Amino acid sequence: MSDVLNAVAVVITGPMVGVELSVAAFFNPLVARLPDDAFRAARGRSARVLGAVMPFWYVGSLLVLAVAAVRGWPATSGWLCAIATGLMAAVVLLTVTMLVPINNRIAKWPSTGELSRELAARWDRRHRVRVILLLAVFVLLALAVT
Repeated sequence: MSDVLNAVAVVITGPMVGVELSVAAFFNPLVARLPDDAFRAARGRSARVLGAVMPFWYVGSLLVLAVAAVRGWPATSGWLCAIATGLMAAVVLLTVTMLVPINNRIAKWPSTGELSRELAARWDRRHRVRVILLLAVFVLLALAVT
């Protein structure tokens, strides 16, 4: 059971971290070069789509990390998963309090005609902090399962 749980944890958490890293490193920097109308449409659409999907992925990752921590306790793998769970909880808190309100405003851009590259840049800066924390979560998980 432990190997299956470890595999599930990696399969759920790894791609989520990859998506967030791709958004920070590739998607948003490319979209930032677009003219205003295309920028507004691309950022608004991606904010709506990812805003609908990511909450479930984040909660799923948090839950599977917590289960892995409990199942691995008191071994080193349990400690590593517990630290990863704590970091993931901090990521969820950061996301809900600082990123979701900005994301919701960006998601409305196409219909409201609003455009604020500064608002998008603020989201991007906070998102980079989130990505660093998520990378730490994944490194801890990878260490725990090996």
